[in-house]
Order: sequence, then C-alpha cells, then structure tokens
Amino acid sequence: MMKEVDMDQKIKQDFDLLIKTSMEIGNKLAGQKIPEGINYIHYAEGLGQKTINHILTARYLMDGYHLGLGNNLYEGKIDFSSIAILTRAALETYLTFNHIFIAPENEDEKRFRYTLWDIGGYLDRQDFEPTNDEFIALKESERLAIERLRKELKEKNIFKELSPKNQKQALNGQWKLDKYWGDLAVGACFKKEFFRQQYKFLCGYAHSSRLSIIQIQQNKTIEGQREMAKASMGVLMVVLAKYIYDYIHLLPQLEEVKNNIEKYPIIKVWKAIGEEI
Repeated sequence: MMKEVDMDQKIKQDFDLLIKTSMEIGNKLAGQKIPEGINYIHYAEGLGQKTINHILTARYLMDGYHLGLGNNLYEGKIDFSSIAILTRAALETYLTFNHIFIAPENEDEKRFRYTLWDIGGYLDRQDFEPTNDEFIALKESERLAIERLRKELKEKNIFKELSPKNQKQALNGQWKLDKYWGDLAVGACFKKEFFRQQYKFLCGYAHSSRLSIIQIQQNKTIEGQREMAKASMGVLMVVLAKYIYDYIHLLPQLEEVKNNIEKYPIIKVWKAIGEEI
C-alpha cells in the first residue's frame, strides 16, 4: 500500500467512522434469527452486504496501490475509474434496497415489490442452458417457482389495480415497472438534479464514455488521480449513511439502536448531506 498523502483528512476520517459504525451495528445481529413472517427480509441483508462490499473495495482503492508481479513493481496508481464503477454499483444496490424495503407505504406494498424483484431474479437465470442433471433439475424447480409467484401476484389487489402494461411488466419481473433509477433516487429522498449529475458521471466510467477516457488519459499523476477519486467519495459516504439509517429502522432486532440513534451522529450528518445537496 502506498504512503498516504493529503486527501482532506476530516472527510476521510468520517468515511472510516461510517464504515466502523456499520460494522458495529451489523455485529449486533450476530446469532439472531429473523422473526417469522418477515423471512424475506433476509434479502434486504443481502442487498446491504453487496452495497457495503462495493464501498469497502472502493475505500481500499482510494489509498492507491503498487502492482507487483514477480520481480516487477509497477508505477503506483489510484484507480479512480474502478472507484466510480463501484460507486455506481453501490448506489444502484442501495436504491434497490430502499425501493423494495423502505419506500413502500405499508407491508402489502413491500411484499408486492419484493415479489416483483424475486420473479425478476428467477427469470434472469431461465435464459441459461444447464449442462448437467443437477442444474437441469434446478432450472425446472425455478420454473415452477416462477409460476407459483406469478399466480400469487395475480391475486394481489395491488396487481389488479395496475394498468395492463404494468401488469405485463410485473409478470415479466420488470420490478421497477415504469420507474427509472432517478425515480427511485427521488423516492429515497435524493434531490433529482443532484442524482442526475452524479449518476451521469458514474455511468460514463461504466460505459466507457469518451469523457471518461479523456480523464483517465489526462490524470497520470497520483495527485490528479486522488482528486478524481474524491469525486466518488462523498457519494459513497452518503450511500453508506442512508443505508445504515434505513437498515436500523427496518429490523425489529435493532430497535435498541433506533432508539439510541443519537449515539451515532455521523449517520445523521451524512444522511442529511445527501438529502440536502
């Protein structure tokens, strides 16, 4: 790991404190079982793990590295392009979590959105052609699961109130229906214009836009790469703070933490920053 140079130490300290706080709160769930009746919440934890994994990897990359292969030690770098891609992935994963488990107005809507996402997940794998008996059997069992979920979906009042277009989307696992990532962001209390600008920047790196290539070519020094990495850091901190806050308010097992949220001021500070920009 390269020796750190100046990067706004206060912001960096806040980032590390947010990570430490997320781990501390997560440890409070060790050994606890999810209450019966809300076992689907298990996937909320999975979405959280994905979000945090992206954030931890991005945080690691922000310190920079020297790649060593055999006897060759290559020039140090801060891979701000990969950091931006990880930031986009963390943001989208958090918005998925919020849309399914936090934004719904009631339990019926929450289960409905979860079912759409669940169907979509099964359908993603139906296009693959299995090559052995085990996976052939798995594909068939998942096909039956899709049929069962579609039947359950058709019986829900929320489904019956959808337009024919949205009903078709729902049955095909298009879980956002007519919504876009920007709509999900507004539902998660981001300002629309802030999200639009940030998301456009992050997508440029995921899609290899001309601007992203120019920025990679122009920023050959550690100092320039560090400045570009800082463009993603604030978004990552907001995402982590908002995820922790939502997670605390989702799980009954964290009622004690919710009642003592003032113990973790760093969460509220960065949550507010993300919602007020």
